[in-house]
Amino acid sequence: MLKRLVVVVVVVLAFAPTALGVNARHAAASVQSLPVDGVLAPGKSLGGIRIGQTAAQVIKAWGRNYKVCPKTDCKGAAVVWYYIYSHGDPLGAAVRFRNGKVVAVFTLGSPAGWHTAQGLLVGDSVERANQLYGQLGWSVCIGYGAMTMRNGTNTVTSIFTTGEAIYGFAITKPGETICQ
Repeated sequence: MLKRLVVVVVVVLAFAPTALGVNARHAAASVQSLPVDGVLAPGKSLGGIRIGQTAAQVIKAWGRNYKVCPKTDCKGAAVVWYYIYSHGDPLGAAVRFRNGKVVAVFTLGSPAGWHTAQGLLVGDSVERANQLYGQLGWSVCIGYGAMTMRNGTNTVTSIFTTGEAIYGFAITKPGETICQ
């Protein structure tokens, strides 16, 4: 009995460093991939992700530490990946794909530190957004609002609001829902 236990312990210890090393490297790379202070470049990108990118390009930018939204929750032909920070409140960002290409990228919750290239922060006032971007279009979503601007023919940029505060950001392909 003792010999079997020793053999099992030796076998486990022989493989543990490799298994733990791979998992630790994967976890560290994944946690570091989603930006802590993602930037919205209106009409261009959110957190470095652009409309039209492939899944491989998203993985290169943000890593593999995502969850796929179940079809029961995310209806339609789109696939949605959720990237959630591992510590604190369940905050992060998500990417929606249609036909293998990014059609939307948006924040989840109000991730502190996320901001626009012009300096609008999550948590700033709607008035500050108006000062930076002028009067924008409005969409009413369930539980929040979306201030929107059309950037050429390729993107719609949204600044999410709750009350008088900036709640988050999104970039979508025209024709995709503004409300996330």
